[in-house]
Amino acid sequence: MKKFHIVLLSLTLAAVLCVTGLSLFGTDPTFSASENRKLAQRPKFTLASLLDGSFISAFETYYADTFPGREKMLELNRSLNKFYYYSGSSEEDSMLVISGNTGAENGGESLHDVQKEQEALSQTETPDDTTLAEEQTPDTPAADEIPDTAQTPAEEEQPHIDTPDESEATYAGNVVIVGTRAMEIPTASDDLIVRYAGAVNNLSSALGSDVRTFSLVTPNGGEFYSPESMHEGLHSQKAMIDLCYENLQADVTPVDAYSALAQHVDEYLYFRTDHHWTQLGAYYAYTKYCEAAGFEAEPLDAFETGEYTNFVGSMYTFTSGYPQSQILKDNPDTLTYYLPIYETHAKYYADATLQNGVPISVIYTKLTDETTNKYLCFIGGDTPICVIESAAEGGVCMVLKESYGNAFVPFLTSHYSKIIVVDPREFNRDGKPSLDLAAFAKEQGVDDLLVINYPYTVNNAAYINWLNRLVGKDPNWQ
Repeated sequence: MKKFHIVLLSLTLAAVLCVTGLSLFGTDPTFSASENRKLAQRPKFTLASLLDGSFISAFETYYADTFPGREKMLELNRSLNKFYYYSGSSEEDSMLVISGNTGAENGGESLHDVQKEQEALSQTETPDDTTLAEEQTPDTPAADEIPDTAQTPAEEEQPHIDTPDESEATYAGNVVIVGTRAMEIPTASDDLIVRYAGAVNNLSSALGSDVRTFSLVTPNGGEFYSPESMHEGLHSQKAMIDLCYENLQADVTPVDAYSALAQHVDEYLYFRTDHHWTQLGAYYAYTKYCEAAGFEAEPLDAFETGEYTNFVGSMYTFTSGYPQSQILKDNPDTLTYYLPIYETHAKYYADATLQNGVPISVIYTKLTDETTNKYLCFIGGDTPICVIESAAEGGVCMVLKESYGNAFVPFLTSHYSKIIVVDPREFNRDGKPSLDLAAFAKEQGVDDLLVINYPYTVNNAAYINWLNRLVGKDPNWQ
C-alpha cells in the first residue's frame, strides 16, 4: 500500500510539474479557433500594476485563456454536454450554463481594425465604408412599421415576461443560454460597486462645478429574461445600480435607465445572440437621460431607420461549439438602427492630441457581409477618442463608455453640437497613450460629462482603476 501511495504521489507531482513547465516555457496560443476570438496575452509585470491589483486580475484572465490543454478540455466538455442536451428536452426548454464571460469589459473592437484584418486576409481592397451617415439613404419604414413611441408612465404596471424555469440547471456559471437567447449573468461585488461610484465622483470633482456629470448604469438582458435565481440576490442588477447610485455624491446626477427598460421588456430591447442592447433599448435609456439633463427627447418616429438582418453576435461566438449555440445561429438577430436627425461629421483619434483623425460614420448603413459584427455600425465600434460634430444647437458633451455606449451616442447628436466619446480602456495603461481628462475637458470646452456602462464594468476592478487614472487618482482610492 505504501508503494502504491508513493507511485500515486509521484504521478501527481509529475503531472503538476509538467503543467507548470508548459505554463512557464510553452508557447502561448494567441487565438481560439473553437471560440473564434483572440486570447488574452501575458500581462507585463510592473510594481504599480501589482499594487493596484490589475496585474493579478490580468494574469488570471491570461492563464484561464492559455492553460495547457485548454482547447482539448473545451472540446471534451462540449462533447459531454451533448449527452444531457439531447436527453429529451425541447429546444425551447433547453438550458446551458457555463463559466466565463465575453471579456468585453476589458477591451473593445473597432470597425477600422476589423476591416484592416479583412483586407489583410483577402489581400484585396475592401469597399470604402467611411461615407458619412447623412449622405446615405436607407429606406424609411412604412408608418405602420414604426414602433409606438409613447412612453409608459412610471406608475403603470411593468409588462409581464414569463421567465424560464431553471429546471435541471443546478450547476454554476455566468453565461446562460435559454432557448434562443444567450445572456451574461453578472455577480455583485459591493466593494467594487462602491469603488466605481467613487471613481465617478472623482471624475466629477476633477472636472469641476462648471461641468454637469451624469452616471448611467444600464442592466443587460440577463436582468429581465433569465431564470429568476439568475437576476435576484447577488445577481440582481437593480440592486447593483441602486447601490452605485446611493454612493454618488450630490453633484453627480443618476440616470434611471432601469425603469424605462423595465417598462418595455416585451419589446426588442436586447439581442439574443449578442451581449449588447439593441438601439431601441438605448433609445429608452436616452429618454431618461433627456429627463435628467433637461432636454426634450426626440420621438422615435422622427428618425429614419434601416436594418441588418441575420446578425449573429458575440454570445454565439463565445459559446460556439456547444450544441445549444447552434440554436443561436439558426435564429439570428435583426439590428435596427436610427439615423441622426441632424447633419453630422465624425472622426476617431488615437490620442488626446486629436491629430490625424480618421473619418467615420455615426451610423454605418452599408457594412458588408464580411463584417459579421454588425454592432460595429454604431460610431465604428470602440476607438480611443471619437469626436462627432452635429448641426444641432447645443453645448459639448463628453461620454466615457465601453461598447454599450456606442448605440446610445447617436441620439445625443440631437442635443449637442459636439460629442467627444472616450473609451477609458484605451488610456493610461501599459502600451496605451496617457490622458489627463480634466485638462482635456477644459481644452475642449466640455459642458456635460456622461459616464455610461453596464454591470460587468461596474464590477470590474481594472476598469474602475482606468476611470480613476483619467483624473490622476490612486487606483486603490475608495
